[in-house]
Amino acid sequence: MHNNMKGIAFTLFGASLWGFSGSCGQYLFTAYGFDAKWLTSVRMTTAGIILTLFTLIKEREKTFDIFKNKKDLLTLLVLAFAGLLLVQFTYLKTISYSNSGTATVLQILFTIFVIVYVCIRTPRLPERREVTAVIFAVTGVFLIATHGKIGSMAISKEALFWGLVSAFSAFIYNTVPVGIINKYGSITVTGWGMLMGGLVFLIATGSYKSFPVCDLPSLLATLVLCIVGTAIAFTLYLKGASEIGPVKASQLAAIEPVVATVVSALWLKTKFYSADLAGFALIIAIIFIVSEKEDKQDV
Repeated sequence: MHNNMKGIAFTLFGASLWGFSGSCGQYLFTAYGFDAKWLTSVRMTTAGIILTLFTLIKEREKTFDIFKNKKDLLTLLVLAFAGLLLVQFTYLKTISYSNSGTATVLQILFTIFVIVYVCIRTPRLPERREVTAVIFAVTGVFLIATHGKIGSMAISKEALFWGLVSAFSAFIYNTVPVGIINKYGSITVTGWGMLMGGLVFLIATGSYKSFPVCDLPSLLATLVLCIVGTAIAFTLYLKGASEIGPVKASQLAAIEPVVATVVSALWLKTKFYSADLAGFALIIAIIFIVSEKEDKQDV
């Protein structure tokens, strides 16, 4: 039970940092016209360097162990490119076409992918709490995205497309790395995944040729996005997911759109309505549904 609560705490904190960093991304897009490719490349490479250096200092002899196992290396490559790189690029791309609240709301739909995947692979029917959590998540997403009106979802086709791709890539990094994280540690796995994905994207897009940071606010927002919202957030979240499982982790990640939307409203003056508050309540309720005590036989 102790590990379960620790995993829940890690997952919640990591997801909350994502929500805050999303607003930093929105700020850089709207105030400075940053490019999603450049921001993705820099945040991944920076986070990868920090985490890999930390691993080298703390456990130098174990840092390269993952490269000695072909199966684990393949899993790492899938995580790096289909998970970490894709989810960050598509998430920022969605923000650039909408805002951080909308982007996180669309991404949280990966909860459905995760539950379906786990139920098919097990195989088993979804538990009552899982069904309830999905219903709450979908209803909350609907209220926040449409303000409760079916025909009023003010979102571009581009934002919808990138948001759905972001949800699928979030499903990948929630399910793929659990085994290698338990084996090598979340910092090592996240560090290598970030570094490989970031460097390849940096070179492929030519993002290393430009440096749009022009003043202290843009520098601070970029650093927060790279360090707090990437290096720390992904490490905490993946560590939590490895301890409590992808289904619970994906449901607890519902706190992310709440944080992103509230920060966006308070900092960037994005307006939200009573329907949004109802959506927040449903999404926050998921936390209590998922973290409630296990059945008697599990306690």
